[in-house]
Amino acid sequence: MRKHGVPPRFVLILWPVIDKLLRVVYHIKPLKADGSSIVSLDTRHYKGPTRVLNDGSEVKTGDTIIELHLNNTWFKRRRELNLRASHSPREFLGCFAQDLQVLAQQIASGMFGNITALHGSTLQHVAATRLGFQVEELPDNLWKRGARFYMAGLMQIYHLRGDEVAGLREKTWELKEVWLSRAALLTKYSSKHP
Repeated sequence: MRKHGVPPRFVLILWPVIDKLLRVVYHIKPLKADGSSIVSLDTRHYKGPTRVLNDGSEVKTGDTIIELHLNNTWFKRRRELNLRASHSPREFLGCFAQDLQVLAQQIASGMFGNITALHGSTLQHVAATRLGFQVEELPDNLWKRGARFYMAGLMQIYHLRGDEVAGLREKTWELKEVWLSRAALLTKYSSKHP
């Protein structure tokens, strides 16, 4: 029985094509030029109302933020090599933390200009909390339902294959918004060396 909000297997053949198209349209690039990072990103201007983050940092309309994405190619390569980081939360978190260290160094060097915060929407908000991100609820609207449906499909294809992990297809995926201020990123990750 298929869980509500999880794409049926027969339509998942379209997901890699849609994923590539969205990455081109939104200029999403891997953090590392060689594509070996688990993190991909794009920069954009924040369009919402002023947001005060947990550390007191403010994100105002027009501020430049980095939108974080998972680099699905990273998962695909590891699956092809029979490396299952997606099945090991500790390894997944370790790889993500290493990329945050690289990103902190790049931001500190001015590579992205004056970035105010990191932002993302994710089904993996528990992992994001462990990495220091602030997790926020998203309003229940059509965008959230569509994004959750799309990301659940990506999880099945690239990250946690439904045919390989017991209970995945039955899991309820909750999409949440995550934030990490520039100051919190630099405090937590810039003192470490990848």
